[in-house]
Amino acid sequence: MEKNKITWPFILVVILTAAVCSGFIFDWGKKKDKDPNAAEAATTAAQEKRAALTDEKIAELNRKIDEQARQLTAQEEKLASLTEITKRVDGIEAGLKKREVDINDSDMSAIQEMIKEQVKSNVKMSGKPAAGVVSVRNIFRDCKKSAKYRQQSNIERQRADAELTKLDNDIKAQQEGLKTLKPDSENYMTEIREILEKQASLQALQKFYKQQISLNEQRITEEIYGDILRITAAVAKQRGLNYVFEISAPQLPAMSPTELELSMGMHKLLYSEGCIDLTDEVMTILDSNI
Repeated sequence: MEKNKITWPFILVVILTAAVCSGFIFDWGKKKDKDPNAAEAATTAAQEKRAALTDEKIAELNRKIDEQARQLTAQEEKLASLTEITKRVDGIEAGLKKREVDINDSDMSAIQEMIKEQVKSNVKMSGKPAAGVVSVRNIFRDCKKSAKYRQQSNIERQRADAELTKLDNDIKAQQEGLKTLKPDSENYMTEIREILEKQASLQALQKFYKQQISLNEQRITEEIYGDILRITAAVAKQRGLNYVFEISAPQLPAMSPTELELSMGMHKLLYSEGCIDLTDEVMTILDSNI
């Protein structure tokens, strides 16, 4: 009986322990069964992510290849156009040597176009910023708009000078007439008053015409300079230039130290070898608008 009392509790403990262990083993087995699937799913997700990144890189590479192909096509078209123009120019040159060809406007346009394209090509190949120069002073001096303004200004000056001269002569004549009048007479005082009024008018007119000429000169200068800036920008863009500098050199010897100092302060471009001179082209376009 004592052995039975000892044995059954022991057996019950063993059974309970075995059951608990079986549960743990079962749970561990279930976890073990799930882990391969979870690992496989994570691996698949990582592979898909890497595949997506690879596809994105391939797409970006394809876009770059397409862009390079478009640029190459554009360059080939320009080269074909330049080659055709070159052939035409060569034909013109050969004909000129044989005295068989007259250059017409179309041929001149072809020559100019070839020169422009060649300049752009040379600049692009050199890899250096392209620069041009313009002499604003020469344009102001030689353009038709300045000549037209100078002509109109001279006419206005002559008209003003004639009016002022006539009024000044009238004053002088009246002053001579005073010599024939008695200083204390009524006519004498009347003449004095008229002379003073005319002198005041003469001074006012002199001041008015001087200011009028100055304002007109400022207006036309601003107008021409604005046109020069606008046309220069358009020509430079068409030529593919990055910079355009003012090239007017100071006039030496200077008339005075002040003029020399002013010229030195205004003259900034000291050397321009290899730059394209746009002065004549800008002035031609400016004159075409007259």
